[in-house]
Amino acid sequence: MAEYKTTVALEIGAQSVTMAVFTPTSKGFVLSRYARKDILLDPVEEGMRIDYVSHAVGELVKELRVRGKDVRDVVSGQKVFMRFIKLPELDTVDDMAEQVGYEAQQHIPFPLQDIVFDYQLLGVEDGEREVLLVAIKKDELDDLNGQVEANTLRTRSVDCSITSLYNAFKAAYPDETEPVMLLDIGAKTTDILFIEEGRFFTRSVTAAGAFVTNSIARELNLSFREAEQLKIEQGVVSLGNGHTDTLPEEQANLASVIRNAMTRLSSEVQRTINHYRAQYRGTQPAKMYVCGGGARLAYITDFLHNSLDLPVEVFNPLGSMGVGSKVNKEVLAADALCLGPVVGAAITGAKAGAFQIDLVPTSVGKDRAEKKLIPKVVAAGFIALVGAAFCAYATDKKAKEAEGELHRAAIHIEQVDSIHSIMERNREKYDRSLDDIKRYSALYAARNAYPDLLIQIAQKTTSPTFWITDMDPLVGYDAVNTTLNVGPDGTDRHVLLDTRDTRAGSMVRSFEMTERAKAPQVTALLVSGYFYKKSKEDQGKQLQRLNELVASKFDERSADSLFLFDSKSVQNTGGHYFVVQDAEKSKGHNLIPEYADKFYMVMPLKKPLPVPGEMPVKK
Repeated sequence: MAEYKTTVALEIGAQSVTMAVFTPTSKGFVLSRYARKDILLDPVEEGMRIDYVSHAVGELVKELRVRGKDVRDVVSGQKVFMRFIKLPELDTVDDMAEQVGYEAQQHIPFPLQDIVFDYQLLGVEDGEREVLLVAIKKDELDDLNGQVEANTLRTRSVDCSITSLYNAFKAAYPDETEPVMLLDIGAKTTDILFIEEGRFFTRSVTAAGAFVTNSIARELNLSFREAEQLKIEQGVVSLGNGHTDTLPEEQANLASVIRNAMTRLSSEVQRTINHYRAQYRGTQPAKMYVCGGGARLAYITDFLHNSLDLPVEVFNPLGSMGVGSKVNKEVLAADALCLGPVVGAAITGAKAGAFQIDLVPTSVGKDRAEKKLIPKVVAAGFIALVGAAFCAYATDKKAKEAEGELHRAAIHIEQVDSIHSIMERNREKYDRSLDDIKRYSALYAARNAYPDLLIQIAQKTTSPTFWITDMDPLVGYDAVNTTLNVGPDGTDRHVLLDTRDTRAGSMVRSFEMTERAKAPQVTALLVSGYFYKKSKEDQGKQLQRLNELVASKFDERSADSLFLFDSKSVQNTGGHYFVVQDAEKSKGHNLIPEYADKFYMVMPLKKPLPVPGEMPVKK
C-alpha cells in the first residue's frame, strides 16, 4: 500500500545535481519546490568531482531549507551494473536471495564483498524466473553517501536512475498500453528503456551529451568548457536538406557537427531495438519518449523521428502530479524533462512503484542493524532478569540439577568446538573457490575487449588511400620510450623478442618487461597495413595523414577512445608510433606490391589486457 509522506529526493548526475521536495495529497504527491545545480567538469578534472558535488549539495540544502532531513538518493545509471539473469522457480524468499547472491558473483566483475546489490523479480517465462540485478561498487556508494551526510542530510534509501525513471513513467502515463521506448540522454550515458506489458529491458550507451560536446571541441578546436557553453547557447540538430541554410555560417556548422554526433546515438538505439527484439523476443516500440539534459537540443525530437521512423514525444514526469504555487512554471517547463529520477525516487519511497531497488551504504546498513537489534536487546535483558530471579529462587532446591545441566553444557561446548573446526576448514575452501571465481570472472569480463578494439579501429580509420591487414597484441610494450625499428624483412630489430608466444597459442609480439612487472599483459596493439602509393614522393604525405588521423580520432581525452594516444605526443614523437617499410627496400624479403608501401603503427591501450588464451596464474 502506498505511503505518501513529505519526501526529499536527490539525484547526483554526471554534470548536474537535482533536489526536490514532494508533499503528500489525498491522491499522491505535489512538487512543492526544487532546484538544480550544474557541475561542468572537463574530463581532466574528474578527480575534483567529489568537491564539486559536495558544494552543490550544500547549496541545494540551503536553498530548499532541508537541513537535517532524510533524503532518498538516486545514482546515475553509469555508476551501476545492471544484469538480467534467469533463475529456476524457488520456494522461499531466502532461497531466492541466496541464488541471486551467487549469480551476482558470476555477473559482476568485482568480489562480492566490494559491491552492494539489490534485485527485482520480473516475469516468469519457460519455467524460469527473470530477475533484474542492480549493483554498485561499495566505495563509490559510500563516497556518495559521505557527501550527503557531510551536508547534514541522512540517507533514507538509494535507487538508480533507470528504475526510478521506470516508476516515474508508469505514474505519469498510467493509461499507456502500447510498447514504448524511453530515451534518457544524460551527460556521459544514454539510458534506453523498453517498457511493455509483462516485460522490461534496458541498455546504456556512451553516445550522450559529453560525446556531443567532445565532437564539437574536436571539430571546432575548442576546450571542453567552451564547447559545452556553445552547445547550450546555440546548439541545434541539423535535419539536413537545407534545414540550416537560414542560420549564420558558424551556427550552421555547429548544427552539422551535432547532427553527425547524434547519428551515432540513433545508430546505437536502432542496434538496441534489434537486439531487444531478437534476443529478448520484445515488441517493436510504437512510440519513443525522450528526456534528460541532452533532450534540450532544438529539433532533437524531429531528428530522432526521421532517423528511427518512430513517433517521438518529450517525457513529462509530472504528468499526473500537482505543482506547488511557489514553483516557477516557466523555469519548470524547461527543467521538467530532467526531473524524472527525483520524481521516481519519491514514488519508490512511497511504495507506489513497480521497482523497489534500495542500495544500502555501509553506514546506513549499520544504523538499520542497530535499530533492529534494540528490541532484541531489551527482550534479552528482560529474559535475563527473569532468569536470574528464577535461578536465585531455585538454587537451594535444585543444586544437583544445576550440576547436571553444567555437565550437559560442557558436552555441547565440545560439539560446538568440533563444528567450529569444520566451519573453519569449509571457510578456507570457500576462500580458495572465491579466488578461482575472481580469475574466471576477469577472463569473462575481458571477452569483448578485442572485438571492441577492432570495431573502434575499423570505424575510425576508414580511408580509400590505406588499408589495415594485420593486428598483433604487444606484451609489455612501452610506446613512450621505444622507437619502432622495422627491418627489410618486416620484423622489429630493436626490441622484438619473438613473434609466437607458445604459452598463449597465438601470435603475440613480446617485448622485454621490467623487473617490477607482476604478470605479462597486453599493453598495445601493433597494427600493419598498406598505403596506396601514387608516386615515390607520396610516402611522407601518406604517413603524415595517418599521423594526423590517429592524433585526432584516438585522442585519449575523447570519451569513447580505448587507446592511450596524446595528440601532442604523437605529433612530436611520431617515430615511436609509426614506421613505413618501403617496397623497393624490401625486395627479396616480403611480397609488397609496387603500388604500395607497408606501414606499422603502435596503438597503446588505456587499459592493459590479459595475454590472449592465457589463464591468470594461480597464487
